[in-house]
Amino acid sequence: MIFKTFPAMVRACGSAALLAVSVAGCDLDSLLDVTDPSRLLADHVETPAQASALVNGVEADFICALGSYLLVTAVLSDEFEDTFNSGDAWTLDRRRPEGHNNWTANDCTGFLGPYVPVSRARWVADNLVRLLDGWTDAQVASRQARIARAALLAGFSVYMLGAAHCSAALDGGPELTSMQLFAEAESRFSKALQVAQAAGRSDIANAARVGRARVRLYQGNKQGALADAQAVPGGFVTNVFPSDATERMYNRVWYRNLFTFSFGVPAWSRNLMTGGVVDPRTATHDTGTDSNWAPDGTVWAQEKYKSANSPIAIARREEAQLIIAEIQGGQTAVGIINRLRDPWNLPPFASTNESEIQDMVVEERRRELWFEGFRAYDILRLTLPPYPPPGADYQAGLKGGTYGDQLCIPIPIIETFNNKTIRGA
Repeated sequence: MIFKTFPAMVRACGSAALLAVSVAGCDLDSLLDVTDPSRLLADHVETPAQASALVNGVEADFICALGSYLLVTAVLSDEFEDTFNSGDAWTLDRRRPEGHNNWTANDCTGFLGPYVPVSRARWVADNLVRLLDGWTDAQVASRQARIARAALLAGFSVYMLGAAHCSAALDGGPELTSMQLFAEAESRFSKALQVAQAAGRSDIANAARVGRARVRLYQGNKQGALADAQAVPGGFVTNVFPSDATERMYNRVWYRNLFTFSFGVPAWSRNLMTGGVVDPRTATHDTGTDSNWAPDGTVWAQEKYKSANSPIAIARREEAQLIIAEIQGGQTAVGIINRLRDPWNLPPFASTNESEIQDMVVEERRRELWFEGFRAYDILRLTLPPYPPPGADYQAGLKGGTYGDQLCIPIPIIETFNNKTIRGA
């Protein structure tokens, strides 16, 4: 475990310590003068010799964070429904999340909660960029490529904060809107792209282009998004690779769907139809696992992630093509939709009506990017009607309450309570 000293650390004299000192006073500073040889200080590990270990740590923290993000946004949108009896996730599934919900402070091995693991993934990635920037190529092998990769993962981490939350904060700073967080993500993607190009790492450069195109689109910079998306070559994909070695590294969608059976695919998202036939990109099946807390009495499984170590795409050309389709519309969009359908032998789409074409782009995103963390924010940014509609009974006869219309998670109290900039004390 790595311990780092923070200037804002609160110093206090606890009751146990009071028993060990004179009642006349308490030397607060002396209570902190302890040595534990079993602990490693940050200064001992944040060295060029430990660069590989630090990189591995960043990758592991990112996989942990991504899994939590995918799970939570799937529940918040129409991709997953709660099939468990604990009630922990009901506020999220009802689209009524609040900042004080207990799951908002959970880590990636807890039931839910992206804020803590995603914030940590962002911090360690940014910190690694800072460290690598201060070292030299002679000290660290492949330093430039490692800077690019860390900046890339920092960009995706900040993006996840903005896409899942209504607002968030970085490093104890002010409360930032989603748009401000996307701008922060863009700056990191730009650095990743610049450094990757100089290092000859086209894989990282193209992943940065996809990430930057995404957040530029969300910020309304269509021309910038278009330029990035058009530069992504055919066949490009960047995956991360969860592991079955430890729960923290599991593919979280698989884990909560096919291992604990806590969430299932609801009827309205199973085996979606495209051109009159079942779209294999949204394939589902009945697990046969009975649940008294599932609306259908059984848990339905997604087939995208079939194991604890199923890889997860974080950037791929198909998303870039859908960004182009959304921006340009018309027959360009029609052609892109059909090229995405071709590998699946799906019926082609044809239309000259721009409104109809844009509607189909949205539906194509729903299928092509299924369970990749896009649906909740797409519903929010495109003002799509959420389903079930707000006010409808929530799992009537099972759990109670009604569906709301909140498609982003309020900033958790774990941030507002501990962040002096926000709470003003």
